[in-house]
Amino acid sequence: MAGRAFPCTNCGASLQFAPGVGRLTCSSCGTINDLPAIDDAELASAREELDFREHLERQAGNEPALVQQIVDCPQCGAQTVFDPNVVASQCAFCASPMVSVQAHAERQIKPRGVVPFALEPSSAQQLFRTWIEGRWFAPNALKATVKSAQGVRGVYVPCWTFDAETTSDYVGQRGINRTVTETRRNSQGQLEQYTRIETDWYHAQGRVFVQFDDELVLASHSIPKHLAGVLEGWDTSKLVPAADDYVAGFTVEAYQVGLEAGFTEARARFTRAIDGAVRSDIGGHQQRVHSVNTHYGAIQFKHILLPVWIASYKFGEKSYRVVVNGQTGKVQGDRPWSVWKIAGAVLLAAIVAAIVIAIKQGG
Repeated sequence: MAGRAFPCTNCGASLQFAPGVGRLTCSSCGTINDLPAIDDAELASAREELDFREHLERQAGNEPALVQQIVDCPQCGAQTVFDPNVVASQCAFCASPMVSVQAHAERQIKPRGVVPFALEPSSAQQLFRTWIEGRWFAPNALKATVKSAQGVRGVYVPCWTFDAETTSDYVGQRGINRTVTETRRNSQGQLEQYTRIETDWYHAQGRVFVQFDDELVLASHSIPKHLAGVLEGWDTSKLVPAADDYVAGFTVEAYQVGLEAGFTEARARFTRAIDGAVRSDIGGHQQRVHSVNTHYGAIQFKHILLPVWIASYKFGEKSYRVVVNGQTGKVQGDRPWSVWKIAGAVLLAAIVAAIVIAIKQGG
């Protein structure tokens, strides 16, 4: 299967998108090649919201997972095996950027927009190492392990964004607290006043309107859910059309979480937000929500690619992963824990507490 090439205008060698520079650079002669100009129509198309129900009716976005693809390098002719769900990567032999045309064809919904890498690989690697060095309760040997680890890997991960307008009719109760004071005798027979809080409950029902915009759902399994917090704080004004030029030299994944499954995840977040809106509308000091009937209207979505640097390292017999946001530099990751350091911290805290108690008692 042939892959697409990205030839240099000067020497014909492979081009790669250079973060920071924001243009294509030649790995052979160093020539910087400008990206094609983007007109207003292309930019509007990249940011266009698509109709969710229309695509769902024709089962778009719910295709089966992609299998491994064997792609012929257009530069050196060697074959490279793409991992499942990968649609673009580099040649395993000459590092030339390649795109699997077949893999793209097996996805009905193509990414329209991409946020290009802004963070250079050297900067991402330094953030990775700084993050590791800041883990106080990690084993001391971890730092040496990370210094010898391989560099970070640039990946464009697929994401869905969802918009929705919701109308929710609810039935519940509003709780109004009041203070009750009573006089009674204590154990010594003396009269004392005691207070307690009682809540009076009143019927409540109403309707709330909540609008959601660009709720982001990760459509990749490359980043574990507990590390997906790096996918926050994007400057989406940097979104550009998802042309191959911007992803040249990086791994690009196809969506593994389908459109319907993605909206199910977004809807769970919407439900929590709607519950908060209902409780705010009920008011009072406490709220009881008995039922909520929500209608979803104007459901729209975008399919976009977002840049992340992924670093993997092995410590002991276990592998760990650290993810760096390719635009903001935010870092989240997994790491080992030092039992001895934790035990020492607990012991130190106990000693300090004992000293403080002794001082207070002595005083």
